[in-house]
Order: sequence, then structure tokens, then C-alpha cells
Amino acid sequence: MAASTKIIEFSPVGQLPTQRASETPASRIGAGHPKPPVTVTAVETSVDDRQDWTIAAGPREYSGTRLSQSELYPVRQAYSRDHLTALRLLTIAAGRCRRALDAIATNDMLAADTEIQKIQVVLPELFCCRVLGDGFGTIVNALMSAFETLSGNTPDVAQIRTMNQVFQLVKEKPFLSADEADEQVEKMESVGLSPYPPELVEFLASE
Repeated sequence: MAASTKIIEFSPVGQLPTQRASETPASRIGAGHPKPPVTVTAVETSVDDRQDWTIAAGPREYSGTRLSQSELYPVRQAYSRDHLTALRLLTIAAGRCRRALDAIATNDMLAADTEIQKIQVVLPELFCCRVLGDGFGTIVNALMSAFETLSGNTPDVAQIRTMNQVFQLVKEKPFLSADEADEQVEKMESVGLSPYPPELVEFLASE
């Protein structure tokens, strides 16, 4: 009795493997004759077939909506150390501005002056966070110069309100551009807060 011949059919690259039973006559499959095994040919996928895994992304439309800081940075752990420090100090400074305004409203000038002095102490620490951007550094430098120009005098209500607005803006947009920072500097100038160092003003005046 001749042995049956097993034939393995190789599939083209990129196609599913084929299955083919050995060519044993169907008449011999029955009692006393086990069913012949099915041979499966494994086919490797070529490198070119990787294109089947590519997912095409459709174009997205830009809505033009500017996201707030809370939307851009929802995860607090994603903040840098300087960013976190700046947010903490700006929150403190804005709170002291509000307390100074409340003290002035009750004619408690001593408490108002104390709050203003505490704000001035925060500025050098904010200056250390200027790596956040040129706009951030411009704002902090302007505030430090404004306090130096005040020479220890308590700013008036309009000036404190402007400081509070600047602190709040930088808190919401610590990565503001140089042009946006210049707008805040002009706002400070409009209420009598000089954003320039006194030495620079004296030098320019002497020319």
C-alpha cells in the first residue's frame, strides 16, 4: 500500500495562510482509517504590510478659542517648580492687595501699609521665576521699580487696584507675551506707577 502524500501549499506574502488536507482519497476515510491531519502553513508578513496599520487622521478645524490656564494645565503635577512657585506668590500678592483696599475703606492706613510692604517682599521671589518668559520678567521688573519709586509711601486706591489687576492677569497668563506685558506696564504708568528704575529715570533726565 502506497503511503499518502502530504502537500503544503504556500500562500503569497500578505495573504492569510491556507489550509489543505492531505490528498487521501475520500473513500478511504471511514472505519479503520483515521481522518488525515490538516496542515497549516504559517506566513510571515512583509515589512510593506505595515501600511495596513496606519490610521489616517482627518483634518481638524481651529475654532480660534483661547483656552484658560486651567484648561491648558488640568494636571497640577505637570507644572514646573517655577510655575508653581509663581502661582502661589501671585495668589498671595493679589490677596494682600484686596486686604489693603479693605483696610483703606475702613480708614486703617496702618494695616493697608503693612499689606503693601508684604507685597513688596514677595517681588524678589517672583523675580526668581522670570524663566517663565520675557513677559513675566517685564511685569515683575516694572512692579519692583514702581515700589522703589514710591520710596516707602503707600500707593493710593487706584494704584493698588491696578496692581491687583496685574497680579490677577499674570496669574491667569504667566506665559504672556512681551506685547501683552507692555500693555500692563502702560496701565501702571497711567495711574502714576513708574515701571522704570529711578536710576534710569535720573540718567535720562540728565542728558
